[in-house]
Amino acid sequence: MYATFAELQAAIPLAGQPQRCAVAGADDEHALEAVMLAAREGYLMPVLIGPSAAVEAVIAGLHVVEPYQLHDCPEGANPAEIAVRLVREGRADFILKGRMQTSDLLRPILNKETGLNERGFITHFGLMQIAGYHKLLAMSDSAVIPYPSLADKARIITVCTQALRSLGIVRPVVAALCAVETVSPKMPETLDAQALAEMGARGEFGDAIVIGPISYDLATSRDAAEIKGYDSPYAGEADLLLVPQMVTGNVMSKIWNADERNLLAGCLIGARVPVGLTSRSAPMEQKLASLLLCSLLSAAADTTATQGVLT
Repeated sequence: MYATFAELQAAIPLAGQPQRCAVAGADDEHALEAVMLAAREGYLMPVLIGPSAAVEAVIAGLHVVEPYQLHDCPEGANPAEIAVRLVREGRADFILKGRMQTSDLLRPILNKETGLNERGFITHFGLMQIAGYHKLLAMSDSAVIPYPSLADKARIITVCTQALRSLGIVRPVVAALCAVETVSPKMPETLDAQALAEMGARGEFGDAIVIGPISYDLATSRDAAEIKGYDSPYAGEADLLLVPQMVTGNVMSKIWNADERNLLAGCLIGARVPVGLTSRSAPMEQKLASLLLCSLLSAAADTTATQGVLT
């Protein structure tokens, strides 16, 4: 259990095995500042993609770490296409969104012939350091799937708990968030939460606990659960908040983001490699946390693949 990103980084050191980060749209000061800081900390190798002159102009004002690679992308071309190609060629380990639109970033990633979505399912994964909560808290999709079906939610739990295990959370606790703790046909999300909890009890998500329907306060506060008489040993111990709709997670993350004590990281998972995805207005600290998250997930995937070959 890690309370901060610093604790997470210390527990899973990456120095000596830097992950190659393909920055799509690298003429972005905040993105490059974060990338160079991560490189100085030893867990990332910059692979920069964008108009060479524009990228070099940004680099000129930064504390640059060498070596780095620079791939020219002419004005009007899509740097994400180059990033995807580098991943497929084994020359990059994950992708970071730089100065570009999310839709342009996703288009080559989702290309059925040349993209990175072989499993056919990509979702957003947030990891947050929230003031007042005793450990890092993950949250499901706040950026990709607007209205997830029950089947979507089951796949989200599967990929998100896999990500948490790769971060050292051996038995993740998933809270299927709703407005109430009772099941009501008038509130379809409560029916989904009940079904997901039953699936979890049958072991369909591996070694993970799914509780729900449950409200946010009970999922994150044992005291609130005791006051309301919610009897569960997992109340107040959520590792992953499963939001019922994308807008719920999006609003929650923006509210948390307004508090400077909080630190939010985000990436896309489910594709061949993680994809760092933060708002264009996100400060450097958020981009740095997202780089750490992507680096850890990428390194864990490399370890798993190597072990699979050896066995």
